[in-house]
Amino acid sequence: MKKETIASITTPIGEGGIGVIHVSGQNSLEIVNAVFKGKKLKDLRRSESKRLYYGDIYSNGSTIDEVIVNVLRGQDSFTGEDSVEINCHGGILAVKKILECIVSAGAKDVHWEELASRPLSNDKIDLIKKEALLEIPKAKTKLGVKVLLDQYNGALSSFIQKAVKQIEKCDNNKEQLYDIKSKLKKILVTAAFGCAITTPQKLIITGKPNAGKSTLINALLKEDRLITHEEPGTTRDAIDEMIAIDGIPLTIIDTAGIRETDHEVEKLGVLESKRQLREADKIIMVFDNSKPVEKEDKEIKKFIDELELLKTDNSHKISIFPVLNKADLPGKLNLKALVGKTFEPICQVSALNGEGLSTLEETLISEFREFTKYTPERPVIFTKRQQEYISKALCSSEQCIHSIDDDKNTSNNSNYLNELKQNLLLTLHI
Repeated sequence: MKKETIASITTPIGEGGIGVIHVSGQNSLEIVNAVFKGKKLKDLRRSESKRLYYGDIYSNGSTIDEVIVNVLRGQDSFTGEDSVEINCHGGILAVKKILECIVSAGAKDVHWEELASRPLSNDKIDLIKKEALLEIPKAKTKLGVKVLLDQYNGALSSFIQKAVKQIEKCDNNKEQLYDIKSKLKKILVTAAFGCAITTPQKLIITGKPNAGKSTLINALLKEDRLITHEEPGTTRDAIDEMIAIDGIPLTIIDTAGIRETDHEVEKLGVLESKRQLREADKIIMVFDNSKPVEKEDKEIKKFIDELELLKTDNSHKISIFPVLNKADLPGKLNLKALVGKTFEPICQVSALNGEGLSTLEETLISEFREFTKYTPERPVIFTKRQQEYISKALCSSEQCIHSIDDDKNTSNNSNYLNELKQNLLLTLHI
């Protein structure tokens, strides 16, 4: 069945100096040629693959924009079919107008995700590479782009393909199976980092009103994004902002304080705070070092303790970071006065003058420290789907080893070995 020629904008509109429209399909050269006037090459259909051509995009006899087109034929294209990349000025009007011209000439306007599906359907790339391709434009940090580009270029795919070949040759050899198991365990360690790169973790700031939560967020953001005031209850709605610490993106959320109140609007803010806390990945508990422990401190500590009890399974791990704020003022807070076991704060900070912030930032991403010094071409799991199938593969490798040890049942061994292989292949979607 003949596929439609499709076109998609592949760069963020209006966010860069250059905009790119990608046209892919059997008729891509003919369609672009209908709206392109080259300065030297008059007929784009006679162009060479992997060559750049300078000219104009025009409509109704009028020039829309000066462009450079990159012609990619067949196997030279990431989609596996004839393609043309149109590089134009990055302004919103120019990019959208050029896309309209391409569509008028016969292409179908599609979302980037549909364009990224073409290489998979044309057996050009596997599912892991497609997932990386879709995530690259959404990456929040340079580190994220590096990691995802490596996975698109085959770092994780190659790891899995090698593991599959090893399985095919192991023939129930325990030494080989132990080696496969060890490799799967090591690659699974990368999942927390990889998934944090593609889906930034939720970092919730909580504490009693006027403990300095908003000031702390402003300090982490390095800008006065949130309103601060000495009047308690200034923050009534959950507000989220993106920050990056050594390449690790975090969605940092400022919440209303948790306390009993008769103010109806503030009550709603407290309820929203509790909902956000239940969904958090990391929680910073802010205590005011300049004041004695108050009822609100105890209420927050009690709620956090309840959260920890509820999260006894491994389905959702919440990391808790107690922080003493206003360390520049005389200390009056006695943590032993809090209900429950005494716990030590991770650090003392002054959100107002920046004291202790570097220690706090270091602690927040300590679990990813190994990965912030990223080694090029390192295989990294970066989706929950990949993590699920590789976890299943690890389980199958363990079952196969136990089967060899326990009953010597070659039939069971073969079944487990086949499950191991199939789970890895499903990761690639082969």
